[in-house]
Amino acid sequence: MVGTFGDVHGQDRAVALLLRYLDTGNVPPGLLFFGEEGVGKEMAASAFVSALFCRNRGTKGGCGTCHDCRLHASGSHPNFLRVSPEKQNILIDDIRRLQEELSLKAFSDRPRAVLIAPADKMTIQAANALLKTLEEPPPGTHLLLVAHRISRLPPTIVSRCQKISFSPLTPREVEEILAGIPEIGSRYRPEEIHGAAACSGGSPGRALEVLEEAGGEREKWVRLLSSPDPAAITETAASWKGAADLSRKIAAPLSVVRDIALLSSGTEMGIINEDLKNALRAAAGRKTPEGWGRSLKALLSMSRMPPQAQKQLMVEAFLFEFHRKG
Repeated sequence: MVGTFGDVHGQDRAVALLLRYLDTGNVPPGLLFFGEEGVGKEMAASAFVSALFCRNRGTKGGCGTCHDCRLHASGSHPNFLRVSPEKQNILIDDIRRLQEELSLKAFSDRPRAVLIAPADKMTIQAANALLKTLEEPPPGTHLLLVAHRISRLPPTIVSRCQKISFSPLTPREVEEILAGIPEIGSRYRPEEIHGAAACSGGSPGRALEVLEEAGGEREKWVRLLSSPDPAAITETAASWKGAADLSRKIAAPLSVVRDIALLSSGTEMGIINEDLKNALRAAAGRKTPEGWGRSLKALLSMSRMPPQAQKQLMVEAFLFEFHRKG
């Protein structure tokens, strides 16, 4: 179901700009929605398309009941096109097929909208092919690019789009969004939701991934850090092999080590895992505050490793080194 701008939380500035484009009728041919993954970019782009098609648009976007809104919600609006990676990247052939489609006459009298997501997955050849369409779009056509990493797009693409910036949310905003989702609020404890929000980097989408990934992970990492257990270390490291998203896997250990580093230095303010405070305090005595600081820096370095990094070896090396040094 396609939502409205009312479903986009914490992005008032971006939503206000999009509504201004709609209200003035001066919608740019190229719009670039950029910001951290999971902060509402694609949801806002979808709401914008719905409002663009809608014949009875309101203050929050599309009405949801007119013929065009219903078509878009069902995924069958003839004037809506989407380009996404079939595997890892958007290829030049994907862009060429899009251009062939756009060369044909539109089926409806409504504007045409193209959603390219994630646009930063385009190869350089695909981006170069898209450039001509951005420079000379067919009449009534709007290209909406959604990018998690704007730096991965060629400057020529960025310069030909009106940029819509999406900011990370506060942990409190993320926590409120998660708690407001019925299946999340009933499935997870408040302290788990709080911890996921604190580890999310301001992204509700990432917080949801952390919740799914971190079931029992926090407690397991407290045990791993409390006493050397080669079998448990090997088993944990093996679970990281082939992990597609390192940020999901590392959220639990990062929050645990961060909390222990704070407790080791004599500070309790800002602890994420309040429900594990006693176990964390007991583990803090295994190292000096400086030692916990080094461990936290090591985990932060791991979190910035490229996707192709040998994650299993990294975790094994971290844990065995952790128990070797003070």
